[in-house]
Parts: sequence; C-alpha cells; structure tokens
Amino acid sequence: MKKADKILQFLKFSSKLKSQKRTIKLSGERQESVADHSWQVCLLVLLVQPYLKNEVEIFKALKMALIHDLAEAEIGDIPHGVTATNRKIKLQKRKDEEREMKKIKKMIGGKLGAEFYDLWSEFETGQTREAKLVRALDSLEANQQSIRFDVDYWDDYFYSIALTKAEKHCRHEDILCKLNSLITTGMETEFRKIGLDVEKIKGEGIISTRL
Repeated sequence: MKKADKILQFLKFSSKLKSQKRTIKLSGERQESVADHSWQVCLLVLLVQPYLKNEVEIFKALKMALIHDLAEAEIGDIPHGVTATNRKIKLQKRKDEEREMKKIKKMIGGKLGAEFYDLWSEFETGQTREAKLVRALDSLEANQQSIRFDVDYWDDYFYSIALTKAEKHCRHEDILCKLNSLITTGMETEFRKIGLDVEKIKGEGIISTRL
C-alpha cells in the first residue's frame, strides 16, 4: 500500500498545476494553467519529432516536457518577461524551483524521484539535445498561445521581449526555426492590430511604441 499511497500523494500534489494560472489568456477570459501549457509542449514534442535533423530520445523528451514546470505547483508561474528583466527575481526563482524539486524528489522517492529531479536539472542546464528541444518548444508554445486571443493586456515591456525570446533556442533545428518564423510573423500582425509600431520595436529594441 505504501507504493500506491505515494502515487496518490504525488497525484494530489501535481493536480495543483491545473489551477496554477499563467498570464496568458484563453478564450472567454480564462487564463491558461500550467497544466494546459505542459500538455501542449508534450504534444509539440510528438509533432516535431519526425522533422528533426538531430535524433533525440523521444520518451526522454516527453518526460522532460511533462515535468519541466512541476515546481510551479508550489511557487506558481513567474512570466518570462519578469525574469528576463530582473536578475534578482530570476535567481530567486531558480533557488525556489531547486528547493521544490528536491522536495518532489523526496516525495516520489527511489530511482523515479531521482529521475524527475535529474530531468528537470537537465532541462534547466539546456545542454543535451532533449533539453534544447524542450526549451525551444516551451518558448514557442507560449508565444503561439499568447497571440491566439488577445495581446492588448500585456505589460508594455513584454512586447519587444516576446518577439525575440524563442529565436536563440531554435537555431539548431530547421523545423524549429520555421515554426518560430511563422509564430513571430503572427505575433507582429497581432501587435499591429493594437497599434504597436513593430518596425520601431524591432529596429531599436525598445519596450513598445504605440502608433
């Protein structure tokens, strides 16, 4: 029974991801949950895998995508725009995630607990093929979801960050570059609809300029 109890304990813990909100809105004003995001990153892993030039361990990449935001069950989501512009918050987020993932490792226990922690650590380091892939899809999914319904509620500083945040993660694979190009073009279109001067933002790297 102890093994079954551990499974149910972790299931209860991880279900918090269903109610942890991200800043991105969905239809009907509902905010995206961390679980929503993680599920779609997993789906993207499967969708792009046939087109990758560099072979990846698909099961490992799926597991990494599934658990990469587990710590947010406790600490919540901190938008990329915040950590990209505030080093102190970025470092604190990393410490908080490390602390929570160590708790998760202990909660699950054994080899599986260690595997969860190691996969998360590998994702954060971003050096393996699987980590590079999941980090790219993590960013691409967020950008694609963010422009599906409404972008006029964003904080001004984030518009310029959003246009460039995924590109560095996609350079190693043609399919990722193509996805990023399409998503970025769509993002620019949505920005123009709300009166942003996209060319000026891109040219000067400024926060945002309303026409």
